[in-house]
Amino acid sequence: MRHVLLAALLPLLTLSQTALADGFEDLLTRLNIMPQSGRQAVVDSLMANLPGGETPIREADRAWFLYLGSATSLSLAGDMTGWSPDLDFIPLAGTTLWTLRFLCEEDARLDYKFVRNGSSWILDPLNPHTCSGGFGPNSELAMPAYVQPEEIQNQGLPNGTLVTWTAFHSPQLNNTRTIQVLLPPGHVEGQPRGICVVHDGSEYLSLGSLRMVVAWLADRHPELELPIFVCVPPVNRTAEYQTTQQEAFGHFIVDTVLPQVRATWTTYSDPARCITLGASNGGNISAYLLGQYPQVFGRGVLMSPYLPAEQQARLAALDADSLRLYLNWGSYDLDAIIPGAQATAQMLEAGGVPHLDRLYHEGHSWGLWRATLDEGLLFVLDPAVGVAPQDRGHAPRNLELKAWPNPFNGRVQVELPPGTGEARVRCYDTLGRLRDELATRSSSLVWDTGSLPSGTYVLEARRASQRGVTALTLLR
Repeated sequence: MRHVLLAALLPLLTLSQTALADGFEDLLTRLNIMPQSGRQAVVDSLMANLPGGETPIREADRAWFLYLGSATSLSLAGDMTGWSPDLDFIPLAGTTLWTLRFLCEEDARLDYKFVRNGSSWILDPLNPHTCSGGFGPNSELAMPAYVQPEEIQNQGLPNGTLVTWTAFHSPQLNNTRTIQVLLPPGHVEGQPRGICVVHDGSEYLSLGSLRMVVAWLADRHPELELPIFVCVPPVNRTAEYQTTQQEAFGHFIVDTVLPQVRATWTTYSDPARCITLGASNGGNISAYLLGQYPQVFGRGVLMSPYLPAEQQARLAALDADSLRLYLNWGSYDLDAIIPGAQATAQMLEAGGVPHLDRLYHEGHSWGLWRATLDEGLLFVLDPAVGVAPQDRGHAPRNLELKAWPNPFNGRVQVELPPGTGEARVRCYDTLGRLRDELATRSSSLVWDTGSLPSGTYVLEARRASQRGVTALTLLR
């Protein structure tokens, strides 16, 4: 009897990681109706034949988290729970398997950990993919339509020169810190550059892949005049970025840091060439600097920013012609972040400020910020990217990418909305590997998959700062 049940279940054990049907749920249903004595053998076979050899099992709109082992309780904590262990796994009677179904968007990317026995926070043992944050690595859930950013991969590109200033003193704050200055690839002494002040600067270097992103931008967009990146870490982060020392920190940046940079390298003094960049509370201090020193800063990149009413008011008071702003946040972001970001985006639109705001299905994570750093910098650096003056306040929409038939066999028709400039269409497999790349100035093209095997693939199209993604199933 056991062999008969195994034979009936084996096709399910190799279900595609990106299957559109409820394959794993069907497997669980069948497991629950078979005798408990035979379940562990099926579970062992399942774990030995995981799709892609790893978990979670990712389907179109859901992820199945699996854990094999003994425990008194098991929960999930992560971006999807506000990092509270609120999602409980269900043990399968007669086995050591624990399962949890999580419904989410097909392009979501989320950080998480397992919480075993109520107190032990661990990485997912069967998931090799991690994303480092301020408290160490987390396991990463990347759904089938999420495209892993190539710009954060080490491609051996020239990555510029990093200059370190140790024990840099602040007379305004009466403290010292180490400041690192990144000169972009191709920097020539005496040739003027803009300046980008990077808050939480050491973390943007270590967790935000700043050097690799800058190297990628220099290689892919040689027409850009990249700035000098001044990476300033906080000493008393909350006080300096948000509360009692915010004013003094602003004076430190404007009256001490920038003069030292300008005395060391040739730079532009135009506010349109001076960027302030930060995430979370780093976005808060960026908004403060933009509002308090419009004669210095005219460009901002704000990632998952904390933007209370006073910072929104500072931005609202600025001349629309003096500002260019990139803003993003996650649908799984912190509760304190989302309302301020939404209100700021609406305010920028109403005020006609040239801006680009983006909502991603991600959490409050360096995974989001490092993957969108190129998008933010490209928008504020390149006046050709964005919208015409008469359309200010209306950020460019995502590209509406269409492809048919789907599923398809060999060749598929791809359509983009009409637009100017070249569009690049890339094909990735579900592990994030680039499998093909096309360039077109047309709104229609035919993609020939050549010898690619059957499976699910993700098409990504980019034109300037716009991006479209769609998932396709190739059946041979």
